[in-house]
Amino acid sequence: MSRVALLSSEPVRPRMAGIGIRYLELARRLPAAGLETILISSASREESAAAGLDPAAVRTFGSAPLAELVGDCGAAVAQGQLANDLLLAAPALPVAVDLYDPWLVENLHYTATLGLDPYRNDHATWVLQMSRGDFFLCSSEEQRQYYLGFLTALGRVNPERIAADPDLRGLVDTVPFGVAAEIPSHRPVLPARRPGERRLLFGGLYDWYDPFTLLAALARLGAPDWSLWLVRNPNPEGTPQRLFAAVEADCRRRGWWGSRVRVLDWLPAERRYDLLRDADLLVAPHRPSLETGLALRTRYLEALAVGCPVVASEGGALGRMVAERRAGWVVPCGDAAALAAALDEALAGGAEVEARRERGRELAARFSWERALAPLVRFLAAPRSDPTKERYAFRPATAAPADRLGFRVRRWLARRARGRGA
Repeated sequence: MSRVALLSSEPVRPRMAGIGIRYLELARRLPAAGLETILISSASREESAAAGLDPAAVRTFGSAPLAELVGDCGAAVAQGQLANDLLLAAPALPVAVDLYDPWLVENLHYTATLGLDPYRNDHATWVLQMSRGDFFLCSSEEQRQYYLGFLTALGRVNPERIAADPDLRGLVDTVPFGVAAEIPSHRPVLPARRPGERRLLFGGLYDWYDPFTLLAALARLGAPDWSLWLVRNPNPEGTPQRLFAAVEADCRRRGWWGSRVRVLDWLPAERRYDLLRDADLLVAPHRPSLETGLALRTRYLEALAVGCPVVASEGGALGRMVAERRAGWVVPCGDAAALAAALDEALAGGAEVEARRERGRELAARFSWERALAPLVRFLAAPRSDPTKERYAFRPATAAPADRLGFRVRRWLARRARGRGA
């Protein structure tokens, strides 16, 4: 049996976001394919055990140098900045770099808050990882074409590679998020509903979403009694919360905050399906952007799996598949009237809603974990370093201008204020 190291950039513990859940699922499911797995994260063994893992199969960053932590492994899967450390600490180890989450693109939305430093770091990181990794994971065909362009620019798509691997599936392939074959029994998490109440779930707020078009649509709804549920981010110290604050201010002006619009703390990962089954509808519209085109909206995928109807904006892999299969409702970005009409239809119930709900379940079934992980299992069962990277790959320098003077002044004032408050 081969031993594989899994490096998660998010601590794997009961309360975690998408990346932590992804690596928990990898650690649970790869052994069934004959791959002994060692999960490495910043969580303690006790925290990972509380999430359902065998403590003997968990290692903690900082407990030993990274080269030692992976020294008994024949291959590794790494995500985020940790892939940098791995590629530099163990250059001979075959590495699958997980690009499921296009975080460079996501972080571009926070430039006004964080400045250009994240871009400089993220771009240099992608250049390093895509010039040195051996196999790359993505979530969709849309992402795969995007990453193939980046890899081509770095020399990874080259004559030797094409001759040996014409479709380049051995270089980059789709390994999306999966859904469980069996969903645990429903244990409600939301309080008892009011008579006639219809519950809409948005989930976590990130800067590429468009909650304001949803609020405008809700103001048009014919349904007499609705509530909208938001979820607080589990990592507020690392994710700017400007959008959440703006939504709260807008809802307070409307008199909705705390009554019509309500907020939950982030739930343990094992309860996420319960929340979706408590809702009558999932709706999380987004703005048109590069992030939208590259995203696989995991919250929609899991909603479809449990039979929760969905209303989505156009764009992205899930939006495309939902529209093609009429597995939910897909409306133009920024169109409050169209969104309100879709919400009215979805909340009314009836034969059409049930038909779309069933087609949604059928779509989600295409994302079983066994099917989703098949390309990764093939690589890990016979891992090898890409020999062409030594002859063709290169690492161009990352260039970015200095931050604007106004931003630098605001940043200096903020740091000075924090220093005074310490």
